[in-house]
Amino acid sequence: MCEYTYENGKKCRLKPLDGSKYCPLHIPYEEGEALLGEKIKEVKASTFQRRLKAGQSHFEGVYLYDVFLKDYRSEKVLVFKNSTIKSLVIENSEFKGLILLNTTVERVILFQVKVDFIFVKGSTVYGLNVLRVDFASHISLRDSSVKYLMVNSTQYTGKEEEEAYGEKSARGTVEISGLRDVRRIGINTRYPLLRKILEEHGVKVSEAGRRTVKARSLVIRNVSFDTTPRFKRQVRLTVAGFHGNLVLENLEVFGHVEISWSHLISPEFVHVLIHSNFILRKSRIKVDATWGLTVLPSLPVELTVQGFMIIEECQFSNPHAEEVFYRLARTSWEKSGDFEKADEYYYLEMLARRKIKLFSRRKGLRKLLDKGEALFEWLFADLTCRYGTDWKRPIMIWLVAVNAFFPLLFYLTGSVEGLSSRLGFLDYEYFSIVTATTLGYGDYHPIGVGRAIASLEALFGMFMWAVFLTVFARKYMR
Repeated sequence: MCEYTYENGKKCRLKPLDGSKYCPLHIPYEEGEALLGEKIKEVKASTFQRRLKAGQSHFEGVYLYDVFLKDYRSEKVLVFKNSTIKSLVIENSEFKGLILLNTTVERVILFQVKVDFIFVKGSTVYGLNVLRVDFASHISLRDSSVKYLMVNSTQYTGKEEEEAYGEKSARGTVEISGLRDVRRIGINTRYPLLRKILEEHGVKVSEAGRRTVKARSLVIRNVSFDTTPRFKRQVRLTVAGFHGNLVLENLEVFGHVEISWSHLISPEFVHVLIHSNFILRKSRIKVDATWGLTVLPSLPVELTVQGFMIIEECQFSNPHAEEVFYRLARTSWEKSGDFEKADEYYYLEMLARRKIKLFSRRKGLRKLLDKGEALFEWLFADLTCRYGTDWKRPIMIWLVAVNAFFPLLFYLTGSVEGLSSRLGFLDYEYFSIVTATTLGYGDYHPIGVGRAIASLEALFGMFMWAVFLTVFARKYMR
């Protein structure tokens, strides 16, 4: 019998190889290659397949090269414990679950697989790839060393469960916790080298099968990223095409974080420090009232971005959340002295504030006052100068109004008299300019309704010049 002893004290019952005290599964690589050379790979693979067909699903202390399972069907959980494997590829299979405990694997690829759960703990994996996997319970990756982690087109297919005593169920959760030496985590990211690796194993990958990653929660916490200088400026965490609740907790990311094309439901950021940039692009953030009361107030403290915060083409279900996110983006650009970019986010921040007034839950007179204030802001702050961020707009509005709009009003109403008995359009334009600049030479004067129009134009002219000077000074004098 094989001399390998399991943790429960029992010995392996397989026959050892000639010249060794271990069976084909438990014999170490060096010893097996010394006995059989390259043939040891075939011996290990065939022995593993036979044991799998015989109904064995728990493997402890095994040494395997390339494990490739295709069309594997089982009601059992596939377990590798205290084992060493070069590569583990499982394609087009359906089984109870996969457990890796204290196991070293260079590469793990799950492709088009249906399982209840995936559990990895205390293991060392160079590349862990979960592709097009349907899971009915949870995916948990804990306390392991993983260099590259990729989760693509993976979806929770279980039933929704109600919360018990306010606690969320673990079902439907993708948990990435306690990983170390991480170089990159990618959710729905493209990796050309992986396609090549899959094709080497005979796995055909097409973009047609690409879909969103769906889970009740994607939790990434206590992850330690590789601090090697050449990785510090790379994108270290990418979330693309994700649908569900995103939780980032106790993270210090030496690099960029990018979230795009996602539908985030009540995202949470707890003690998150990003040393480079945080990019939020083409995503929808949907939050509820509880999130607004608990998470939103602490967001500026919990989320720290030392680089730039970039928000592009995003939609927010709550204007309060929209205001806070744009404020964080604005302050990140102000710290670097790029006030041009900061003004863009300031304008979006002010739009969000206006939405808060428009959709306030106040009733009666207060609600009417809020809507009136929002209308006033739109007319005098947004329309005229984009909340003080565009100095060209007041000039253009002044030129068009003074040289075209008001002269046309005076011309149509015939409400100006002057030195000549018959006035041409240029005379009306001259009078409009004199009125807007409040010069008042006296050679032309308004009559009838022209007095009201001239008064309005004088107020308009002074207001627009004041706006221009204020915005111009803010733009170029700070």
